Amino acid sequence: MHPRPTRLAQALLALAVLLGLTAGTATAAAPAPAPAAATNRTLLIGQSTKSAWDDYTASGSGTPAGGSVYYEVNSGNWVGAGHAAYADFLTSRNATVQVGISWKDNPPGFTGGDENAKAARSRQVTQELANGQWADRFTRLTDYMNAHPGSMFLLRLDYEVSSYYHCTTPDCSSYKGAFARIRSLIKSRIHQDNARFVFHPVRGEYEALYPGDAVTDQIGVSVFAHELCLPIHDLGGYLYNGTPPTNYDTAALQCRNAYIGTDSNGNQAAVWKNWDYDGNVLKMMKFAKDHGKKMIVSESGMMNFTDDGADTSGLEPVRGATWVRRLFGLMDYRGPIPNLSGTYDLSDVITTVAYINLDFRYGWDGIQDGTFDFPPNSTWFADGRLSRYSDARTAFCQGLAARGFTTRCGA
Repeated sequence: MHPRPTRLAQALLALAVLLGLTAGTATAAAPAPAPAAATNRTLLIGQSTKSAWDDYTASGSGTPAGGSVYYEVNSGNWVGAGHAAYADFLTSRNATVQVGISWKDNPPGFTGGDENAKAARSRQVTQELANGQWADRFTRLTDYMNAHPGSMFLLRLDYEVSSYYHCTTPDCSSYKGAFARIRSLIKSRIHQDNARFVFHPVRGEYEALYPGDAVTDQIGVSVFAHELCLPIHDLGGYLYNGTPPTNYDTAALQCRNAYIGTDSNGNQAAVWKNWDYDGNVLKMMKFAKDHGKKMIVSESGMMNFTDDGADTSGLEPVRGATWVRRLFGLMDYRGPIPNLSGTYDLSDVITTVAYINLDFRYGWDGIQDGTFDFPPNSTWFADGRLSRYSDARTAFCQGLAARGFTTRCGA
């Protein structure tokens, strides 16, 4: 789930009201000298099945540091057999395992209904978890962690957390309480220090739902297309992160937004700029740095870039390479942030990336068995396997080397 991007007009109105700014010819402050690039970043390959790992490593793209799977509170078990098998493979290598511990997708006690009914039950379950209920549903997971002390487990306490699915009050004490309670429960049951707890919100609600510095180890973010300001195709046409031409440049494939700079007279002014990145993502990175937290791109993958029927040979090879370059560019971001003043060095914030190396045309697990396929030309009708796109794979290998990842192509 991803919230709609904030319209530029609303942002500028807020700037005018709060700061009394007037737009004008403006100049940006010169960026500070670039520090050394972050090193020892880790790559995880997801999600859900070992086939993603096998396809990635077969292309000569190096050996990842780990992978990503899902576990659900409702059953107290892995989401499926493929998840369990992939976790076993990863732990056999003492690799890192990112685990999405979810209840919003299948809340305990949900008896049926539409998405609103499911979300209502998910909010109730969030409060119940905060109250200490459902503790028995974590036994299999903690037993598994104890059985595999050589692996590090990055535990997302639900994923793409939002007020719609997780908050019973405006201050979202339900989710904050659930996060702290689950962390305490798991820490009390494991016999070694092989758990890190990840807060993974939707990109627009990171501040409101933040569980606090004391219980949060890392902050997660999803990076698909709109986070990188790339358009995605959905059946009848393209969906942009913004409204062309006011706050989206369709020729440059970039968002349009403003930051607070200065005009030729040294006065504060709204400075228009094209961006490769959604403003909420950059603000979340700043938020993480301000709170002394590192970030993990917990989910990342290509989406449908073109109208090409049941094929994926249209714009995917070209825009896939652009997507990859922007993903790695985000990890080295230095510059302004929409609606804020000053420039920021965010190059050391993101330390881990989970790339979903799957053919999404056949569902979230990429399994071609006819049970769950996305319609042709819909947003998720995309083959995200890097082995299918030589330019994207080359850009990915270059990004791994340039951004200090422990995984390197050919190694």
